[in-house]
Amino acid sequence: MRDFLQYVEMDSFLHRLDPRTKFAFFIMMSVLTSFIKSGVALLFLLAVFMVIWQVSHIGKYMITLLSKIKALLLFIILLWLALGLFTVNIGPAIYRTSFQLFGTPRQFSLDWFDLYKGLVFALRIFLMISAFYTVILSTNFSQIILGLRSWKVPYPISFGIGLVFQIIPMIISEFATIMEAQSSRGLEIEKCSALTKMKNYIIISLPLMFRVLSKGQAISLAMHHYKLDFKVKRTSYKSIRSSWMDGVFSAVFIAATVTTVVLHYRFNIPLS
Repeated sequence: MRDFLQYVEMDSFLHRLDPRTKFAFFIMMSVLTSFIKSGVALLFLLAVFMVIWQVSHIGKYMITLLSKIKALLLFIILLWLALGLFTVNIGPAIYRTSFQLFGTPRQFSLDWFDLYKGLVFALRIFLMISAFYTVILSTNFSQIILGLRSWKVPYPISFGIGLVFQIIPMIISEFATIMEAQSSRGLEIEKCSALTKMKNYIIISLPLMFRVLSKGQAISLAMHHYKLDFKVKRTSYKSIRSSWMDGVFSAVFIAATVTTVVLHYRFNIPLS
C-alpha cells in the first residue's frame, strides 16, 4: 500500500472510463466543493464518492489517504474552534464563561456551531483531495495527455497538466518518506499536542522543500537529455473512445451535482 498515491493498474468500472469523462468529473467536483458549505449536501456528496470508490474497488486506497491526511483535517477543525473561542454564536454552547481582561469584560465560548463549521471545512478539503486522487488512481500519465489532446488542448499545456497530476502524488510520497525517517529518529508526529505537531510539521517541511527541488531538477534534466521538443507533431498508437459506461457515469455525477446544489440551498446554514 506504499504507492497508494500512484496510478493503480486494475480492471474496474472507473479504469475503463474515457479519461475525458474522469477529467470532467474532477473539474466538476472541484468547482462544486469550492462553494458548497452545507453539511447535509457535503455528506450526500461523500456518499456518492463512497459508492464510486466501492464500485471501482479503490475504497481501501481512499481509506489510506484519509489516514495520511487526518492530521490536516484535525488541524482545520481545531483552527475553526480556536477562531471562534471569543465569538458568541446563536445556538447551544459546549462551554461558555465570562471573565475580565484588563478591566474589559470578555466571553469565552466554545460553541457547537464552531465545531460544525470546522467539520464542514474539513469535509470540503477531504472531498477536494479525494476528487483529485480518484482520477489519479484510475488514469495514467499518457491517458491524461491523450484525453486533453483530443480536446484540442495544445501539447505543452496537456503535458504540463499531466505532469502536475504526477508530481503532486510524488511530493506527498516524499513527504510520507521523510515523516517515517524523522519518526525513526525519535520525532513524534502523532502522539503529541496540536502545537507540538504543528512545530514538527514545520521541521519536516524543510527537508521536503529540498527533496522537491531535487526532483524538479531531475525532471528538468531528463527532459533536456531526451531532447523534449514541444514543436514536434506527435501521434499516438492508442485511441480513446467513449462508451455507454461514460454516459452512465456522466449522468450519475450530473444528477449528483444537481442534487448537491439543491441540498445546499435547502439546508444551508450561513457560516459567517
